Amino acid sequence: MKRSYGYFAFCFLFFFCTLGSRPAKSATDYNITQVFVVGMSSDLEHAAGTVTNVIRKVMRNTPGITVLDLNKRLTANAPPEVKARKEKARKALAKAKEALKNMDYAASLKYAKLARKAFEKMGGYLEPLDRYKESILLIGVAHGMMGDIKSAQRAFLDLLLLDPHLNLPKGGFEAFVVDLFKKVKNNLQSQAVGSLSIKSDPPGANLYLDGKLKDVTPLTLDGVIAGPHLVVIKQPGYQNWGKVVNVAAGTQDIIEAPLVAGQAGSAFVRTMTRACRAVTESDSLEDVLALGQVLGLDWAILGQLSMDAYDHKLRLYLFEFSHAKSVYEDELVVDPSYGLENDVKTFALDFIRKGKRALARFRQREDPLSGKTGTEDWNRDTGGNTKKHSVTKARNYNDAKDQKTEDPLDDVDGTEDW
Repeated sequence: MKRSYGYFAFCFLFFFCTLGSRPAKSATDYNITQVFVVGMSSDLEHAAGTVTNVIRKVMRNTPGITVLDLNKRLTANAPPEVKARKEKARKALAKAKEALKNMDYAASLKYAKLARKAFEKMGGYLEPLDRYKESILLIGVAHGMMGDIKSAQRAFLDLLLLDPHLNLPKGGFEAFVVDLFKKVKNNLQSQAVGSLSIKSDPPGANLYLDGKLKDVTPLTLDGVIAGPHLVVIKQPGYQNWGKVVNVAAGTQDIIEAPLVAGQAGSAFVRTMTRACRAVTESDSLEDVLALGQVLGLDWAILGQLSMDAYDHKLRLYLFEFSHAKSVYEDELVVDPSYGLENDVKTFALDFIRKGKRALARFRQREDPLSGKTGTEDWNRDTGGNTKKHSVTKARNYNDAKDQKTEDPLDDVDGTEDW
């Protein structure tokens, strides 16, 4: 098969970008996978991104497969100033908590504001989010203890915009502070709203609002409560983009986010797009194989989203990389006016179930060294009976998530149970 210069450059660049971060793969890890869907025309890019996220969510809940974390695998280095800002925020927050403990509310307010400002300057790398929330909490508490009720309410509103489910325990703070927080929370849904129109270059990036994945760019969000909101945009291979945006009541704020490519960012997007388009062409599989090789995938679901009259047509292929072969395919035709997500979710569940069966049958049937070394019959006994090739389920890393408590912080300081 002919290899283009771009193919070798892509593989070379990815090798060095991911050196040291490539996951160790045991003999039983045969189900490391991902899904990629592209729009066959520019007006379908957003819908293709939505479809991709729906299928990924289904895959993460499917036992026996490991969905590769693209953000970790293709991490672009954060700007150098992010680390310094994070440290500045950490130190200021520690001083704010110490001052609050000593009932020096003016000092606590000063340092909490410094911490919040430093966190917000981290942009798309603002973390940990719980510490950022804590800085806002301390601002509200300090204002309340100093008798500035309006400023305390404003800070509590900012905090609840980030997480409307937060609660303050009665024993953690003065009773009137807890009551003030509850009052703001109870009035949250009566606040004025605005909207956000968000675009990124390149499009199709994951959009997070206040730490929660919403959809892919470009995207318009209506009914957003007026006030500060954390907008973060993530695209594998690119630096995170982020900003705290003050949404104005009754208006639409427009955000245009140019994403900065890491060493392999734009190359990945191009190769992924070409791989999805070329999966049906047996003589043009170099980009498909490159995608699997550099990501360390055993198989992947590659998809094409196109228009068929007034409907969307989604064609999926389960591609097995070690044999460079599509082992299962299926198609969904859906009316976009009724929404894609539910139909795609149902279709994905069925596709993955049938696709895994087809993959298992294919692996049992195929000789892994066929046509390569002259040892095609290595797994046959003298009677001519083929031994079954056992396919062991990969570890499901998605079920090994960190145990979380109800406490949004940790047990380091005296505000553990806020």
